[in-house]
Amino acid sequence: MLSRSVGKGHRGRPRMLAPMVAAAMAAGLATACSTGSSGGEGGGSGGTLRVGVVASTISTLGAYSNLRSQDFYVRNAAMFEPLAHRTKGGGYQWALATGMTHNKENTEWTVKLRPNVKFHDGSPFSADDVVAVFKRVLDKKNALIERNYIDEIDPKGIEKVDDLTVRFKLPEPYGAFQFAVTNSNIIFDKKGSKPEQAIGTGPFMLSKFTPGRETEVKRFDGYWGAKPKVDKVRVISFKSVEATTNALVGHQIDASSNILQTSLPTIEKTPSLKIMKGDNVLKVSINMRVDVPPFNDVRVRQAMQLIMNRKLALTNAFDGLGVLANDHMGIDACLPDVPQREQNLPQAKKLLADAGKSNLSVDLETAANKPGMLQLTQILAEDAKKIGVTINVKKMELGAYLERWGKRTFYTGYDTRPYLEAVDETTSTDDVFNHQHWHDPEFESLAKKLYATADAQEQCGIQKKMKQIEYERGGSLLAASNPTVSVYSSKVHGLVPEYPSGNLYDFTKVTIDQ
Repeated sequence: MLSRSVGKGHRGRPRMLAPMVAAAMAAGLATACSTGSSGGEGGGSGGTLRVGVVASTISTLGAYSNLRSQDFYVRNAAMFEPLAHRTKGGGYQWALATGMTHNKENTEWTVKLRPNVKFHDGSPFSADDVVAVFKRVLDKKNALIERNYIDEIDPKGIEKVDDLTVRFKLPEPYGAFQFAVTNSNIIFDKKGSKPEQAIGTGPFMLSKFTPGRETEVKRFDGYWGAKPKVDKVRVISFKSVEATTNALVGHQIDASSNILQTSLPTIEKTPSLKIMKGDNVLKVSINMRVDVPPFNDVRVRQAMQLIMNRKLALTNAFDGLGVLANDHMGIDACLPDVPQREQNLPQAKKLLADAGKSNLSVDLETAANKPGMLQLTQILAEDAKKIGVTINVKKMELGAYLERWGKRTFYTGYDTRPYLEAVDETTSTDDVFNHQHWHDPEFESLAKKLYATADAQEQCGIQKKMKQIEYERGGSLLAASNPTVSVYSSKVHGLVPEYPSGNLYDFTKVTIDQ
């Protein structure tokens, strides 16, 4: 959500602000492309990696903040860690935790923590730090986005068993507990430290920070895991994907996941640059606030979904990279048995007439912070003219856009999250989380059943019903699922795209040819 920022971004590292594009095509010259990582070890130790991001001029330091753009996620991934990293197929790569167990009723969960982990100041990481973070996130006075992921947990039921064990006693069965608490945005800083100190346990520690411009982190030699090979990482902020693309081509930065898609044919022919494609998990969305006119009428929402030419959007906005989407959240699995929605202007016109909105005029606001986002809104606006609807596309600066997140009526966002995570926001009573202000009793009843069970097959069946409800009366227009495409210098080796977003967050294996 606020990837989750503008839209949602897992680490949307999440979300609103979040939370990420193109395809890895064979290059005619010496350019090599990879769909998994940037290749072998190559290079040598040392050096500084320069990573470009599209980011807001509003930027704050620390593990938790509700004003986020891409620099926030990249910085946090370097300095802080979650309990575990999720992997494809529903598995986990343990990080600050080493395992979790639960009782038969799924009402009591025990988390074992990794021993011999140190913070950047040399102090030991322990259960006290874990308890402090969870209680901070769950404190409604803090209004943190992450509370939405773990709101089923009662802070009074969190207890330290010993220095490396934390027990969670839950008021109701919560089969999705392990999935929830391993959200990549739930990360751990030192209890009692100040946000500007940024004291984490990650492979890099803070070196310099210039708000809205740049963050520099350096290798943390006391890290419990494999030590990074580069000396430093500089996270450099730009105002647009055009700017990051130009900086890559001009060798001012070494890597970025914020790339202008129309530049890819040229990049493919540039021997000094390489392309890396992630999975089709990025959904750029056009969202409608459903509690105010004109979108409080489901017929108007359906009309917007029918105006969109999805095939044209996939071809022109996203350069043919990805697959068609069908107006529901989450990575495309457990799909409902509904037809692929296609453009139908006569039906859209009829729906608007039935709703008394034949000559509708509405502003569509976007920060255009994801590849294809601006073009998507323009395609919708052009086709809307054919049935007498005026959509005024307004491009805004990212910081100004984020300041009113949750209060906009017709706006863009993005999402890269698994469904279990996305549902939490949609059922929230907080405007920042549930930015569409959508409350559907049947959907919310199914959500409770979804989170109560730990059975994957049962979860999948419930998801299908929920996605059908989104398809029929939800508040989002999701035209396509796209890959996140990163471009990087041929001198850089060892980059790995994060799952599921595909963004560049892990720099521990990177080496640079000197």
